[in-house]
Amino acid sequence: MPLKRLKYTVDYCRANPIGFLIILILIGSINFMNSYAYSHTIKYKLIFYTLAFLTTIFIYGYGLAITKDTIRNGEKLPIIKLKQCTIFGIKSYILITIYTLIEGFLLYDLSTRFYLPEFHLKFALSHLIETLELYYWHNPISTIEFIVVSIMVTYIVAFFMEISLARLADGGRLLGAINILSIKRCIDTIGWRHYTADYTKIMLSIAILAYLQYGIDMVGFFNEILDLIIGLLIFAIEFIGIGKIYQEYKNKKDKKFIEID
Repeated sequence: MPLKRLKYTVDYCRANPIGFLIILILIGSINFMNSYAYSHTIKYKLIFYTLAFLTTIFIYGYGLAITKDTIRNGEKLPIIKLKQCTIFGIKSYILITIYTLIEGFLLYDLSTRFYLPEFHLKFALSHLIETLELYYWHNPISTIEFIVVSIMVTYIVAFFMEISLARLADGGRLLGAINILSIKRCIDTIGWRHYTADYTKIMLSIAILAYLQYGIDMVGFFNEILDLIIGLLIFAIEFIGIGKIYQEYKNKKDKKFIEID
């Protein structure tokens, strides 16, 4: 259930308060640098956008460190290792960029065929009212067809990308992480239906957190802190989730190997 995943993620992050605070500060610094750069000259834009980009890569690297820790039965946020997070961050950024380009091309092609704006599942779930308003005046039949096909495309790309990220976290090799045949064998071992259910729970958990993030309005500074905390939980729940899924694959694989022996 999504609520169990939310509780597990909160407990996992809370178990290492220092790591939680450091990542919270890093995410807050990214938000600050982006907002600061937006309202300043080109020189400062270049400096702060670059710093924000580098910090984001580092955060992605730490996300893979969380996945690796989860695969190995970790119960709290792992220790931040600069070298590991930097290498993981660069590799994960390359991998995510490849899949994003593939997804973007497919969704753009679909949107052109249906005369609709591009559909992004995570954005649609976290901004449901805006999504419904966006498609309200369009032909309902073609809109439903477009959304269904777009969800299928998004899920298929996401299935492969999430396993790729988990393989990258487990082995650290970029080329091995994007081996399509190996990824398919992973999903075959887990079970496509079971994997679909697991990934749907991750998406629903993210949607619940996103609604909390936009739905709870506190005063000034406290609202910003709450947004950061929920943002960190959204970040953590995805990387923990793919770690748990890949851990299941490794357990099933080891079980088969033992049975053969």
